[in-house]
Amino acid sequence: MCASSHAQSTILAQAPASPSSSPANVPSSKLEQRLQAISSSLDEANQQLEQSRREIQKLRQELSQIKGQLAGTEPISEQPIHEDEVDTARTTASAIEDLQERQQTLEEQVKLHEQTKVESESKYPVRVTGLILFNSFINKGIVDNIDLPEVALAGSNDSGDGSAGASFRQTILGLQGFGPRIAGARTSADVNLDFFGGLAYGSSATSAGIVRMRTASINFDWDHDSIQAGLVGPLISPLSPSSYATVAEPSLAGSGNLWTWSPQLRYAHQIPLHLTRQLQFELGLWDPPAAGYSTNLQFRAPSPGEYSKQPAYESRISYGTATKNSYGDSFNEHPFQIGLSGYYSRENYPYGENLDTWAVTTDWRVPLGDHFEVSGEGYRGLGLGGLGGGVYKDILIGVNPVTGGNSYRGLNAIGGWTQFKTHFGRSLEANASIGVDDGFSGDFHSLQFPATATEVQLRARNKMVVANLIFKPKTYIILSPEYRRIWTWPIYGAGSTADIFSLSAGYQF
Repeated sequence: MCASSHAQSTILAQAPASPSSSPANVPSSKLEQRLQAISSSLDEANQQLEQSRREIQKLRQELSQIKGQLAGTEPISEQPIHEDEVDTARTTASAIEDLQERQQTLEEQVKLHEQTKVESESKYPVRVTGLILFNSFINKGIVDNIDLPEVALAGSNDSGDGSAGASFRQTILGLQGFGPRIAGARTSADVNLDFFGGLAYGSSATSAGIVRMRTASINFDWDHDSIQAGLVGPLISPLSPSSYATVAEPSLAGSGNLWTWSPQLRYAHQIPLHLTRQLQFELGLWDPPAAGYSTNLQFRAPSPGEYSKQPAYESRISYGTATKNSYGDSFNEHPFQIGLSGYYSRENYPYGENLDTWAVTTDWRVPLGDHFEVSGEGYRGLGLGGLGGGVYKDILIGVNPVTGGNSYRGLNAIGGWTQFKTHFGRSLEANASIGVDDGFSGDFHSLQFPATATEVQLRARNKMVVANLIFKPKTYIILSPEYRRIWTWPIYGAGSTADIFSLSAGYQF
């Protein structure tokens, strides 16, 4: 299975597949302007505070004189205090309180800016981000990967009936850099690493994950145009369900969520329709990975798509809530979007066999009032294993029942997922989602498979149901219990099921 931003963040709360939910990127020029504005505001506040102190001192002197007159004169008639003096005192006290609050706020902003500075060889700012994530789990049934299961496997006499454990392998470490303006574009870059690149050999294998580049990108952002070169998810699949139990690979991977991170070059153009809505066009060139695992552990061998000597082509048109830039955050806390996408790739196989893979996808994210949201994706295509669909198979290899010779056949697939989200205030949310990935049975039945065919080769359908709570008692603390049920069916015989109970705890910075 192929696996490698800008996110955040998914893990993370749902967002477009650039990882991502971190603070908005601020270019260096804007930071300097911000500091100048803060400095000017502090000077102005100090001047106003000094003026208020002089006025208070004057009022105290007048009050002292009045007390002296009262003490030295007997009897004395009442000297009413003028209303304008009372109003002046009240106004001054209110102004002092307001100035103190403003000064405290500005000082906190300056301290926050100093905390976000990271020294680098360039003069431009760099920010450290990350998610230290602990995952514990109990699996009832046999699964392919105990700390991040995607499929249920058939049991045997020596396989047991479940497992339990814990892991920090889904922890994410990231860097964000902000550069100069080039041709009017704001430049930035980011890279995210995790520890899901494999397991180290030795007695500590369960806790010593191998570092892996997860996502990376270089971005050029104008007001209504963006160019991105990145190791990111498919342009045709911008969303993922919310989960902190499945971060190393997005939730519902292998069950209707096309997700594979791969090198891409993207261009996006926005057409503002009014203050809160926009139409967006996106085009992309994708380095199509192969489904399955590399047969060479030392050197990179070309995938069938790379053998064709041309990239895969992606496009997407969407309508929805306006964003800060093509790959930025939404202005709205409850963003709306719908999209339609297309994909094409040419794959070359031995003996002159070629396959034209394609996909048509749709995505949606619809808020239902202030507390509810429905989102999801759907697809139909051919040879989608490299994208994370087609039960991770681009083609089927077997014997042609007519000719008796070996034959390749592209696997048609249909699938998708949907999620219902409920917000209980800002610190608690509940999510329920379901996804399915279904390879066409007619493609399987058109070939005869040898008796040595593996369970992976015969796998035809995968389905998953997920329910979780995400609780953030503080801004950077995360607690999330989750339940998953997996159904996996081969083309012949009975299916398998597995139940997964997990508890995740994270610290995001």
